[in-house]
Amino acid sequence: MKAVLGDGDDDGTGIRVVDNAGASHGIHVAFDGEITYHECDEVANNPALRTREECERVDQTRRYAQWYVYRERGYDTVPSTENPDRILAALLAVSNLSEYRFEELFGDLEDRLASHYDDSPVDLPFPDADPDDAIIYQQDVYLQPDPTDFDPPVLDQFRGRFEGKSDSPVVPDEGEIVVEDLDALDFGIEAVSGIHVIHNDGEGNEQRSQGEQPLDREPDARVELMTTNPDEVAPFQHFVVSNLACQIRDRFLLMGVKPPAAFQVPGWGSYEGFQCQKFCDLYENYWDTTATITTWEPWNE
Repeated sequence: MKAVLGDGDDDGTGIRVVDNAGASHGIHVAFDGEITYHECDEVANNPALRTREECERVDQTRRYAQWYVYRERGYDTVPSTENPDRILAALLAVSNLSEYRFEELFGDLEDRLASHYDDSPVDLPFPDADPDDAIIYQQDVYLQPDPTDFDPPVLDQFRGRFEGKSDSPVVPDEGEIVVEDLDALDFGIEAVSGIHVIHNDGEGNEQRSQGEQPLDREPDARVELMTTNPDEVAPFQHFVVSNLACQIRDRFLLMGVKPPAAFQVPGWGSYEGFQCQKFCDLYENYWDTTATITTWEPWNE
């Protein structure tokens, strides 16, 4: 992906993005991240006339445009729970929680997952949902201070310390992130939301239920876990940290960008990432810990 910023106006800024297939996209990104204009001569304007791969390439350019404007101009144009800087800040905050505080914040999430495996009643908000279907539990995380206020950005500070070194933050056998010596990135968790639930019956039918939001602002990150036996991924705190690391991987992949080396690890990340990886040939099954990954480049040549 390559990009060149254009002129700004009262509503946002223009940007020219060349995607991984060489197609040139003219995009206008509003200050709040909304894509208000998008043209590309090489791809049909009507999504119904595009292939699945073409649709995904268009989405990649939009996500990349939002990220590029955010990083180059400082506008908050990336959806909050999709911003790798915010997700990494949440990862660091969760990593630093005491066992007691982690249980206080995320114990309900762990119990929800455990209920699918310990013969206790499964509490789903959908009367017709089968607990054996694909169930995704989500919980929003609100941080302080604002992760986008750091210079250099959170991700750049993290990568500058670890990428390419022998003490890489990803330990292949453990999937664990090393966070020592990052005291300057001191994030606290102000609040977490109630539990959101997604039910997918595997036949194209999807239901969603939103939990309570404790604060009148957008969350900084969202833990997303498919039904998994917590006993098999203990300690659960490390599993949540691993999920956030894999979400960072997904967010770069979905921008059409090879993830930083520290996040090139298979495992469950985001539900959106799972859907794209499973149904679009631009990606491999990075969500699957048993898959053999041949490339971390999210494109076909």
